[in-house]
Order: sequence, then structure tokens, then C-alpha cells
Amino acid sequence: MPVSTTVDGSTFYNRNQCRSFKQTVSTSLTQLSATICSEVIIVNRTPGDILIYDNDNASEENSFLLATGESFTFRGLTNTCVVSTIALSAGDIYYRSQYFSFSNSNA
Repeated sequence: MPVSTTVDGSTFYNRNQCRSFKQTVSTSLTQLSATICSEVIIVNRTPGDILIYDNDNASEENSFLLATGESFTFRGLTNTCVVSTIALSAGDIYYRSQYFSFSNSNA
């Protein structure tokens, strides 16, 4: 639930509940930990490329290639658990879930 903050007499509700994760991915399909979001930023820190899939579309023609050291923002999600990865070499990825980009609302 959004938490209210009052600044100079105006109340704001931050609906952008962000979470950060570090997760080890392997050479078999690995689902991201579940958290509600509308987008996720993934940073590949494995020693090789990773393939990223969404919505149970784990076929090569539906994959997104993310090279070592690269990052990408995936939008239009409802939860990070709809995203899965396969690493060419097992290692860690980092990701940050966001509910909205730039979404403070004035009440």
C-alpha cells in the first residue's frame, strides 16, 4: 500500500514500491523471484550472455539476448516471476522491480 508523505502542506503518495534483488542463474531455466511490478531492470553480471523469456514463452525465437555487463528495462509486466533466464555460464544477475516510472501523485 502506498505510504503518504507531507511536504510543505501537500500530501504525496508514492505508489512506486521498488525492490532490488541479486539472484544466481544457471544453465537451466531460472524464474525470477516474485514481486509485483510494471517493469524490471536486469543487469547481467554472469561470465557469459543470458537469454531472457517472459510469460512462459521459453523458446529461442521468443528470447532476448543480454550480454555480460549489459542492462535492459522490461516494461509491461505484472510481476517479476513472469520473467525467466538461462545463462550460458552460471552466475549472478541483479534486478530492480518498479511499479511505475516517475509516479508521485498529489492528493
